[in-house]
Amino acid sequence: MGDVLTFPSDAFPAYPSLQVAQPQGWVGLAGVGLPLALAQEVPAGQFRPNVLVTVTRFGADFTVAAARKDVAKRLKALPRFTETLREDAAEMLGVSGLRVEGYFSDGKGGTLVQALRMCVLPAGPVFDVVQITGTCAGTQVDSAFAQIREIQDSLILI
Repeated sequence: MGDVLTFPSDAFPAYPSLQVAQPQGWVGLAGVGLPLALAQEVPAGQFRPNVLVTVTRFGADFTVAAARKDVAKRLKALPRFTETLREDAAEMLGVSGLRVEGYFSDGKGGTLVQALRMCVLPAGPVFDVVQITGTCAGTQVDSAFAQIREIQDSLILI
């Protein structure tokens, strides 16, 4: 038998290890299949404010411009998305990232408010796009949106 390939290794680096603060009244959502996910506990029948972290790996030919274009495309696809804040050079995990906030229709006559942050981390021969997205109902902005931002601010590499 010849050589073996190993994960993680220099050729196949490990995914980034991440951590966020979990405010009181928020619960982890381990069963959703994401690296990190949490939601605020709310009465039954209400939208659950949530923060979801994704990590997507891309090959050596990937560009930051492509990651930003993908985010723009996904936001544009949301029903009646209106951007309220954009920072094209927002710091995230020690690198320059993108921060976008806005609101869109929930399809039921209401509004959802979303805060998205994204960065691209070089990982040897590949790139990892880390995205942290928080969402709450428009009626929950006063009670939940500040916590969503705090959770996003707390994201670190460990």
